[in-house]
Amino acid sequence: MQKEPSTSRTLYTDFHLYGFWKSSSCWRVRIALASKDIVFEYHSIDITSNEHKKDEFGQNINMMHQIPVLTCRRDCPTKESKSNKKNENIIVMSQSLAIIEFLEESFPDTEESLLPSDIVERARAREIAEIVNSGIQPLQNLLVTDMIDKLGENCVDWKLGNGQFFGKYHLERGLRVIESLVLKYRQEKEEPGRFMIGTSNPTLADACVIPQLYNARRFFVDLETICPTLLKIESECMDHIWFMATHPDVVRARYP
Repeated sequence: MQKEPSTSRTLYTDFHLYGFWKSSSCWRVRIALASKDIVFEYHSIDITSNEHKKDEFGQNINMMHQIPVLTCRRDCPTKESKSNKKNENIIVMSQSLAIIEFLEESFPDTEESLLPSDIVERARAREIAEIVNSGIQPLQNLLVTDMIDKLGENCVDWKLGNGQFFGKYHLERGLRVIESLVLKYRQEKEEPGRFMIGTSNPTLADACVIPQLYNARRFFVDLETICPTLLKIESECMDHIWFMATHPDVVRARYP
């Protein structure tokens, strides 16, 4: 894939992130923005109050009524955009991994990256990220658990409810798999680094797994039993500025 020119700092400007402090998908994007040292304006969308379901959000921000959404301005018009319309050069992106890939490709000249230079390590980082993105997070998000609660009312007698039980099951299943993969990949290295796949810097895998561990605690997952290795890596990540500065508790305190 062809990379953008190295003038990205002036080509893409005026970043805005629409998200919610508790959302693991939004935390992923905040980590990616931090890795590129990108300044952005934050717009809090309280999904617990259904702000994302409002017509205004769907019409103007994301027709799927989901977060995160990242917008920015492309200050150098493409060949296809030659008119002078006001919003002509405003780029709107949804889906966390698509946003992260955009940031990686648009700012290739920065020193830090969530995608390792080694092609195998890059594939493994993406593999773990997709397990979270496709095999865990969608099955425990609010839309799914609420729908299961409505469809399966009184079918499961459990203290967290039907939807929460469903979400907890898939969290445990997915984290067990990631724990096994991380152990395998780290054992393949003579001196593995501190982070998920044995690298010396955080990768896309860390950016996806750490927020998912945060979610798992809300479902009362026994992380010490299921994924002790991931907990050790989480401790390393929480000493890293990308994770410390973007932690949900920090965001909630700053944007109540």
